[in-house]
Amino acid sequence: MANTLNVSQALKAPGQVFPFSMTIEVADADVFGETVRFSPAEATGTLLGAGETVSVRGELRCEAAMACARCLRPVAVPLRVEIDERFSRRTEGAEDDGETRAIVDSCIDLTDCARELLVLELPMRVLCSEDCKGLCPVCGADRNEVSCTCLEDAQSASEGTERPDEEEGRFAGEVTNPFSALKAMINSDEEV
Repeated sequence: MANTLNVSQALKAPGQVFPFSMTIEVADADVFGETVRFSPAEATGTLLGAGETVSVRGELRCEAAMACARCLRPVAVPLRVEIDERFSRRTEGAEDDGETRAIVDSCIDLTDCARELLVLELPMRVLCSEDCKGLCPVCGADRNEVSCTCLEDAQSASEGTERPDEEEGRFAGEVTNPFSALKAMINSDEEV
């Protein structure tokens, strides 16, 4: 297995530190309805054996491919995560304490550990640039590449220069706004 690390030396020599370096293939993750793809992660660190347990400490680095929150362009997000995990040999009938992972045949599998740490490190939202203009809410065009006039058309439509659309009170090209009812109340000087 590509994501496993042999820890037999650390188990045989408790108290001695062994350095390691490896590449971990991390599976795609579905985060908030978005598929996040990870580049192969580079893990470096040390192994420290203590009886039947091995502590793994180090660092994990990779890039995650996510979509810009405004225009949906792919964005490469560099990730750097600290690793501090414990692995132990499990005997028959031993319970899983939730904090210690299993050592199987003197090997540890870092796949799940790496994926969990990287997903927790992901930002809630990313932008391709701070001045990203996003997608037009009317026609869906990427406003970073195309200059559309949909919002200007909607503005002129709200001033009454265009014909009403099929829906009562809406004009052609107008963006539906959840606060439009409040705006109508303020514009008509009704008391709230």
